[in-house]
Amino acid sequence: MSQALVAYVAIVTAAGGYILSGSFDAFLAMGWMPIVAWIVVSLMAESLWLQTITGKAMESMASAVDISLLVLLGYKPAVWIVAIAFALANVFFSRRVWYKAIFNAGQNVIALSAAGVVFAVLGGTPLVEAGGLSHLQGPGLIIPWVAATIVYFVMNTLLVSGAVALQSGRHVLATWREEYLYAHSLLGSAALFFLSPLVVVSYLAVGFFGLIFFFVPLLLIKEASARYIALEKARDQMIASERLAAKGEMAAEIAHELNNYLAAISGRAQLFLMNAATMTSERAVDGARIIFEQSRQMGILVKGLLDFSHKEARLQPTRLNDIVRRTIEFITPQNKYERVAFELDLDPGLPDMSLDPAQIQQVLLNLFSNAADSLAASGRADPRITVRTRVVRGDEMELSVEDNGPGIPEEALGKLFEPAFTTKPDGHGFGLSTCYRIVRNHGGSIQAENAREGARFTLLIPLRRAA
Repeated sequence: MSQALVAYVAIVTAAGGYILSGSFDAFLAMGWMPIVAWIVVSLMAESLWLQTITGKAMESMASAVDISLLVLLGYKPAVWIVAIAFALANVFFSRRVWYKAIFNAGQNVIALSAAGVVFAVLGGTPLVEAGGLSHLQGPGLIIPWVAATIVYFVMNTLLVSGAVALQSGRHVLATWREEYLYAHSLLGSAALFFLSPLVVVSYLAVGFFGLIFFFVPLLLIKEASARYIALEKARDQMIASERLAAKGEMAAEIAHELNNYLAAISGRAQLFLMNAATMTSERAVDGARIIFEQSRQMGILVKGLLDFSHKEARLQPTRLNDIVRRTIEFITPQNKYERVAFELDLDPGLPDMSLDPAQIQQVLLNLFSNAADSLAASGRADPRITVRTRVVRGDEMELSVEDNGPGIPEEALGKLFEPAFTTKPDGHGFGLSTCYRIVRNHGGSIQAENAREGARFTLLIPLRRAA
């Protein structure tokens, strides 16, 4: 463990011990029979632990019982019951490393005591003291109960996330979000907390035997959650396998292309060696030209691979409309754009965004180049490229590049963004796949379609990245 993690575990453990030392008298005042009975109930709940979806933290199914103990008995007796049950559960069920066990015990004590303080401040009174079921009538207990539940969840999960973040080198809030704030986890936690009234009512109406019926839905929740996590892990493994297969397929295609170029270069070089003494200047020039052309094609392929491998987006506050204008100003002197007219429909209200200007310009250069090539091949008398930017649905930026060329062949539409796929005789097939990766790195999407005349490429990037 790092020094920071050791200090964190020590602080949490010491804080939990301090809270327990101040609660011992209230715990003993319960009497031995209720103490043993509640420890058994809490121990049964502690046996129902689940891994979170990343496998780096755990979720306790005992949270419903912990909150119920707080509402029934008050937090001072409750923290002792929870701490003892947790220690026993570690011996018999979870078998954690000793320092993880004492940390988790301290973390539970802190979370439950914080929830108890909020419960008391908002007017909540332990029901065993207040008169049992009769005190449940009316809405007076709802606000303290709900507030205590929220505080317990937040404190408990944040304390665990702090330890996981220190161990893995991640940010605390990012760890908290990844481990506990995804939809399935929140739904499961809400279900557990909504079961706490069932524990309270069952105990007050029937006694300890009534709690038997509480554990049936807990077991069902555990089973459903375990199946969900197993399904998610299987899906991740399948995606990883598909990615690996795709990388192997792409490597084979690249090797095939390079081998073709090398075969042509090797053949010509051998002819030079065999006929160097008798070769005419014309044949020498012809052989040198072929070697040069094949080398140039290899260079094009390698450049495409280098562009494709550039993964990180170096984000900074950026005006997208300015990038569009600067890119067009940069390319218009080139011969391939000599006859092409650019039409701009740029939304003046587009906010600054956190983008990688170089990568976005690379996307535009690819799209403009493809459009110009398509227009040149079509022989249109009025070649035109239209660029539009606008805000859509209030939370996304849309950038579209449209030409009035022949459009995209239907059979190619579904393959355009695949690496090494190209419709050009001299293309390397990595231009649009690079565009796809860059847009995805920015949290957006890109799609291609045939417009009324020509092809249209549309980018969508969320405005939550606004600078």
